[in-house]
Amino acid sequence: MTLVLLLLIGCGTPATTPVPPTTTPVPPTATPTPKPPTATPIPVPPTATPTQKPPTATPTQAFPLATSAEEIVGTWLVGRYYIRFDKDGTFRQADALDKLDSQSYAISSYQFEGTKMVITEVSVSGVPTCGKKIGIYEIQLLESGNIRVVAIKDQCAPRAGDIAGEYKPVR
Repeated sequence: MTLVLLLLIGCGTPATTPVPPTTTPVPPTATPTPKPPTATPIPVPPTATPTQKPPTATPTQAFPLATSAEEIVGTWLVGRYYIRFDKDGTFRQADALDKLDSQSYAISSYQFEGTKMVITEVSVSGVPTCGKKIGIYEIQLLESGNIRVVAIKDQCAPRAGDIAGEYKPVR
């Protein structure tokens, strides 16, 4: 009997005792956090390089400039004043045509240095004197036949104000 019992015990299902697992459970692995995208460099537009402007062309003159007495000799009128340029390098100013010879309020000498007319006072009557102060002017020869006297530099302001202007030829 004993043998039967042993057999039965040996063939039966043994009572199971829970066996602890041999491996440690692995905690769930973290899902990798996606990295933020790296900043893609935005191309900087090229900075405009300042270019030098070409030199400004000197404007061409719309009129020629007198360079000799022969171009202006004669009697001219501006407003109510007359001026007469003589061949000898003098000019007279008066407030009436018939006073140019006998009652000029100013007599001056002039000479050309290129396109510049240099003037000096010879005598005055009834107007401020300029003494030995010189004046430098340009005489523009206009298409209309008029001349324009332009003060370039004059140390005598009353004369500069008196002589500058556009003159019509007296016919």
